Amino acid sequence: MPDESTICRFRQRLIDCGLHEQLLDLLNTQLEARGYIVKRTTLVDATLIQSSRKRPDAQAARTGQAPDADARYTRKYSQSYYGYKAHVSSDGEHQLVRTAHISAANANDADLLPRVVPADAGSLYADKAYDTKVSHAWLRERGIDSQIAKKGAHHIKLTEADRAENRRKSRVRGGIERIFAHWKQWQHYRRVRYLGLAKNQLELTLKAVAYNLEAAGRDPDPAERMRNQGRTGAMDQ
Repeated sequence: MPDESTICRFRQRLIDCGLHEQLLDLLNTQLEARGYIVKRTTLVDATLIQSSRKRPDAQAARTGQAPDADARYTRKYSQSYYGYKAHVSSDGEHQLVRTAHISAANANDADLLPRVVPADAGSLYADKAYDTKVSHAWLRERGIDSQIAKKGAHHIKLTEADRAENRRKSRVRGGIERIFAHWKQWQHYRRVRYLGLAKNQLELTLKAVAYNLEAAGRDPDPAERMRNQGRTGAMDQ
């Protein structure tokens, strides 16, 4: 069993070579070849992860003078959080992680959309936080079908049809929540382990790799299953 120093040096070598940003793509290339990633539908969402350090003074966090210089404060549902945000896109068919990007907790979800959405996303489902003119324009330019939930405002009143459509989109987008639930319940990913974006990006990537391997293991041959479903459908007709 390697000792802690060996593991730490290996982790740093991965970061120095930029391989920590390629591990998930390398795995997903193999999963796609086996039929696990279909690409018709892509789900996008983000979840807050606490810093590994105690909550510092707000001014120190804002100026990067806290022990965890990359962590920031944010608020959600009137509650204060200090740390990071994990932005994820997943395949809508099998809920496998396609991209995983970490940012400071105060990052705007919509601003990270170009960093998280794959170029071949198909139809994109996301919640109201991504409903901006810039996001919709970016998706149109790339031929990606926008299924982002519509956000109301004081000058934009949602109709009953809008609310019904949002509920439909939410049922599809909700599939990505099982990834966050798995991370937090089984991988105890409620708090990062390291300081700084680079090391915590590697941790997030490795958790995404572990999740995809575990999830793929539940369905050993999706391509064969889909072929069987097609044959069954043809027989029924």
